[in-house]
Amino acid sequence: MLEDLRKKQKVIIYFVAIIFILGMGAIGIVEIFTPTPYVGKVEGKKISFEMYQAKIQEVYARYGESNPNQPIDDNTRRNLEGQAWQELVDEILWAQQLKKHKIKVKDSEVFTEMQNNPPQDLMQNPSLQTNGRFDQSKYIAALKNSPEFFLALEEYYTSYLPRKKLQDKIKAESGITLDSLKAEYMKDNDLVTGKMIFFDYNTITGVQVADESVQKYYDEKKDEEYKKGPASRMQYLIFEEKPSEKDIAEAKKTAEQLAARAKAGEDFAQLAINNSDDPGSGQNGGSLGVFGKGQMVPEFENAAFALEEGQISDPVKSDFGWHIIRVERKINTNPAEPQVEASHILVKVEASEATKAAIEEKAMDAQKMLKKKSIDDVAKQLEMEPRDSEWVAHDAQFIPGLGQHPQMIAWMVKAKEGQVSELLRDQQGRLVIGKMTDNVKTYYEDFEKVRARIRYELEKTEKIAQAKTKATEFAAKYDKDQYFAKAEEEGWKVFDVNNFKRGNSAPGIGLSELFADEALKLNEGEMSPVVHDPKGSYIILANTRVKPDMAAFEKDTAKQDDIRERMESNAFNRWYQQLREDAKIIDRRAEFGM
Repeated sequence: MLEDLRKKQKVIIYFVAIIFILGMGAIGIVEIFTPTPYVGKVEGKKISFEMYQAKIQEVYARYGESNPNQPIDDNTRRNLEGQAWQELVDEILWAQQLKKHKIKVKDSEVFTEMQNNPPQDLMQNPSLQTNGRFDQSKYIAALKNSPEFFLALEEYYTSYLPRKKLQDKIKAESGITLDSLKAEYMKDNDLVTGKMIFFDYNTITGVQVADESVQKYYDEKKDEEYKKGPASRMQYLIFEEKPSEKDIAEAKKTAEQLAARAKAGEDFAQLAINNSDDPGSGQNGGSLGVFGKGQMVPEFENAAFALEEGQISDPVKSDFGWHIIRVERKINTNPAEPQVEASHILVKVEASEATKAAIEEKAMDAQKMLKKKSIDDVAKQLEMEPRDSEWVAHDAQFIPGLGQHPQMIAWMVKAKEGQVSELLRDQQGRLVIGKMTDNVKTYYEDFEKVRARIRYELEKTEKIAQAKTKATEFAAKYDKDQYFAKAEEEGWKVFDVNNFKRGNSAPGIGLSELFADEALKLNEGEMSPVVHDPKGSYIILANTRVKPDMAAFEKDTAKQDDIRERMESNAFNRWYQQLREDAKIIDRRAEFGM
């Protein structure tokens, strides 16, 4: 079973630790035969279990401070653990780039920054303000008089300053010139406000594309649009570690015992501290503070508002588990807007170790059977539902139905038809076994998968063509000064165009360089001819125009600095995004049930 394997891994770790203590010389041999397990790598740098767990606890602590009365459910837990992973990846990438770019910061620089540039969040702290405004003297006094405060700020700036230096270096190397600034200023300040008639192709009815035309399009465009690869497909089984009936009953029994103790007079807050599975409120004696209708799940809310002050409920079941609720005060008894102050003790309903072991054993048995039988036969025997994956590209980041699963994707890349995967966990903690059905260098998207998409695009193209004809007829039929009145009479859409500039989305059209070209070449009071855009046909009227004053801009150094800062920040963001995309990241968390 997986639990046995984990125990063996722990034994290996302890053995390596003992060897380390006994003699440094033996480490090289031990590492060859018993490498220390790790949960991932970033550009060759290992992320250990200890690193990951420490970061998770740090993220949990931050979440608890920001959401003191919010229970951590399974979905929130997964999100927080994913956040912890991303922060670790970012920290390693930053450290590697700081080393690559030879970024160093002196202690004197840290101290100067601490004194002269306090973090914005601190400047909003009332204890560092006088008459509602940040007081530099109070801040300096706090640095001098509180060693803890000083050390916390020193740690912050020791981490922050190198990153800022690297960011400044990347910005400086982004190649933003005066010509770049002028082009950006022109784009930002070349504006048109007016109206447009959109000959909306969605109003065209009765367009139907025959099945033969859809099939013909697919056949003709097959190699051009629908040939993909390399990729793999598999069938797979999912084993969820759901609580058994016994687990549910045991959790309820525990909740009933806690409720009985609370009703017998034991200190409710202490019971919550010692027993509640809600880390947010548990450490605060179970306090949830004051809440009104609609702020809690219905089962909890109904029970809480039915209690009197000081009354303790019997166990109440919700998706979070079993709750024992105590109402401290009735804040507002108005039935329309009731409010109470309450505390609770949460007993989660989770799969026991025995249940998990039984599910793991069932999954391992299934894995053995899959090597000899079809997945349909095994699924039928186990009373399960087999699943078919879509084509998964070998460079994909996720598997439809499973989400991000780098271990399974790595297996799919290498596996041959008929091979069975190891027992792996996805990021929801479910056990997954795959059986390879296809592994190809190229494949074609299934016609049935793209049929509806092709039909929609063909019908849309025909509607745009018909709307184009109607737009041309409309323009020929009326004088320009009649266009907008007649357009509304005939049911065409008339949109306001407000401060449109290049790069903006146009009403009904979306992003279109042709729309930008046609709109921005108009002068005030001018109207365009009918424009036949691939996205639809339209007429534009410019009521007002604002054009960039380039002479003034060349003298406005403050405006130049603002635009430079924005463009350099965008350049840095693109650099970092590319760094993340290019980084070789190995995520092994699912292998260890994380």
